[in-house]
Amino acid sequence: MTKAGQQVEQVEVMDLYLACYYVLRGCALVGVKCIPTGKDYRCEIVVQGDEGLVYAIQDEYFSHKASVNLFAFRDAYNQVNGCIRQAKKSYEKASRGDAATGGLTTQGGGA
Repeated sequence: MTKAGQQVEQVEVMDLYLACYYVLRGCALVGVKCIPTGKDYRCEIVVQGDEGLVYAIQDEYFSHKASVNLFAFRDAYNQVNGCIRQAKKSYEKASRGDAATGGLTTQGGGA
């Protein structure tokens, strides 16, 4: 993918705090996918960032070198969590409709 001639990397994560850290560090929240797991489901958060940024952020996070401004992190958390809530609501509504029609639907949503 390119963004104004620049390479863009995309990653899908299930870790809410990691997703928030990506957003806080400048990545875009692209969407949320609800994935069925038996009777329940999990949410996968999709983020995009400039080439090299996504993996640099990931390295910081997993090497325990990440530090944030608490209020900025709280804002990122509210943004990501709001998208998750919206995706869950859409998924549950679609799932109820699919049960009646017998179809399968995948859901997404973005910021």
